[in-house]
Amino acid sequence: MTPLDGFCHSWDDSELQAGRRLVRFHRMQDGNKLMVSAERIGQDEYSENDIVISCIYRDETDSCCVTSVDIIHLLQRLVDADFEVDEKNRIRRNLEGLRPTTVSKSRPGSEGFFQRIMDFPDPKPRKIEKDLKVFDWKLLPQALEKIISKYVSLAPKGVIYDFS
Repeated sequence: MTPLDGFCHSWDDSELQAGRRLVRFHRMQDGNKLMVSAERIGQDEYSENDIVISCIYRDETDSCCVTSVDIIHLLQRLVDADFEVDEKNRIRRNLEGLRPTTVSKSRPGSEGFFQRIMDFPDPKPRKIEKDLKVFDWKLLPQALEKIISKYVSLAPKGVIYDFS
């Protein structure tokens, strides 16, 4: 219900300094339809009970991105399920078609960006300190649709997802 491209624009000073914008999602089910909306929030508004991911600004490319960790977290919260490791790995493999960029502390040109992501406070867009896959933020709706369409078994019976 909320166009996600807008989250890459009009950042305030604290977001620019932090290098990310926190985006809180809300899910509402109406019969067999799941409606999802999103809003920007400040770091001080974050609660671990909320569905929040990071829209991360990357200086080198002047673009916004999202990590695979955050995509999987968002998907789990939207469908109200905890995925096993094998399922998360299948999702990561399916996301490869969206051509993510790998950032690493040892990859030339991405060391600073990698460290920035590692240094973020909660909610952390990563789990442990290892290489990360990042996706262009504008691909987030496509990533969610792709995963949902491949893993309809994850969806509660009869629920229709629309991430447009």
